[in-house]
Amino acid sequence: MVEWTECSLEEIGEIIGGATPSTKREDYYGGSIPWITPKDLSSFEGRFISRGERNITDEGFRSCSTKMLPKGAVLFTSRAPIGYVAIASQSVCTNQGFKSVVTNERADPLFVYYLLKHNREYIERLGSGTTFKEVSGKVMQSVKVRVPQDVHYQKKIASILDSLDSQIETNKQINENLQKQAQAIYREMFVSQGRTTTATIADVSLNVTDGVHNTIHDDPNGKFFLLSCKNIKGGHLSIGPNERTINETVFSKLRRRTRLSKGDILISSVGTVGELLLLNTEPTHYEFQRSVAIVKPNPQIISSYYLYESLTYQKNELINAAHGAVQQCLFISDIAGFPIGVPEPETLLKFNSIVAPIFDSITVNETTSITLRSIRDTLLPKLMSGEIDVSDVQL
Repeated sequence: MVEWTECSLEEIGEIIGGATPSTKREDYYGGSIPWITPKDLSSFEGRFISRGERNITDEGFRSCSTKMLPKGAVLFTSRAPIGYVAIASQSVCTNQGFKSVVTNERADPLFVYYLLKHNREYIERLGSGTTFKEVSGKVMQSVKVRVPQDVHYQKKIASILDSLDSQIETNKQINENLQKQAQAIYREMFVSQGRTTTATIADVSLNVTDGVHNTIHDDPNGKFFLLSCKNIKGGHLSIGPNERTINETVFSKLRRRTRLSKGDILISSVGTVGELLLLNTEPTHYEFQRSVAIVKPNPQIISSYYLYESLTYQKNELINAAHGAVQQCLFISDIAGFPIGVPEPETLLKFNSIVAPIFDSITVNETTSITLRSIRDTLLPKLMSGEIDVSDVQL
C-alpha cells in the first residue's frame, strides 16, 4: 500500500511569483520572452501553455524582480481570478497574478497540476484583500496538501487523468479542423462566386432576442443552468462545475420567452463580443443571461449552417459594430440590422448537404468530450484522496 503524507506546497516545490514591466516603456514589450497573464489562462482550455498574448524583451524582464519559469513549471493564478492552472511547455515568465510551482524531486509536475485543480476552491478561500482577493506567496507556500510519497505512483495517478484530457484536446483539435473545412466550403461557394443578395439578419430570421433581463434567484438544488457569454468560446459551449443553477419553474418561464431551440445561433453581445455558437442539439437543460443574443433563422430563407458560417466569415465586422468605451456591447438592433447575403435556394441546398455531416461530426465529438470531462471530474477527487488504488496501473 502506497503511503500518503501531508505536506506544504513549499516542501514539494519552489513558489515563484511574477511581475509586470513598466507599461510606459515600449521597449519592454514585443520581445521574444513569453509573458503569461491570468487573462491568457481565462481563455485557455488546454493543459500546456507556451505563450500568451504578449511577449516582453530582455530589458523588460531584467526590470522586474522575478525569475524565468522552466519547462514543466505549474502556473497558478493567485488573483483576478484565483485558480486557473496550466503547465509551461517551454520557459516562460508571468505577471504578478501568479504563484507558480517549480516542483522538486518529491513531486511530478503533471500530478501537481491536477493536485492544484483539485484544491482550487480551498486555495481560493485562503485569499485576502478588499478590492479583490489574492493569495500571497507566503500563503501559497503554506498550503497543505496530501501526496503519495512515491513519485512513480503520482505519475500513475496523473496518467489516468492525462489520458482523458488528451482525448478531450484531440476532439477539440479535430473539431477546429472540421470548422475550418466548413468555413472553406462557405467561402468557395458564396464568397468567391458572390452569388447572394443583400438582406439583414432580421429579414432572414423568425426572431432576434437575448437572454433574461430580470433578476433571477439561483437555486443551489436546481437541475438547469443559467449561462452567460462566458460560456461561449471558440464555437462551442463550455459548462463548468460552478455554473449558476435554476429550478424548473424559472427555466420554463425563461424558455417561453426565448424559445431557444436546436438550430438557433447564439452571439456573445457584452464584453468579449462576437463569439458564435450554433446549437446543433436541443438545449434541454440551460438558458442564457442577457449577455447572449439569440437568432432564430427562418428555414424558408436560409439555414442555420449558412447563417453561422456567414457570421463567422464576417466576425470582425460584427465585433466592430459594438458600442462602448469601458465595456463593448452589441445591441439587439445592431444584430437585427447586420447585413447578410441571401443565397440562391439551389446553392443553399447543396451547401447544406455538404456541411451537415461536418456539423454532425462536431456534435458527436463534443458529446464525447462532455462525457470524458464528467468522468475526469468524478475521478479527480477520488484519485487525489487515495480512494482509488492505482498500484496496478502500467505506465
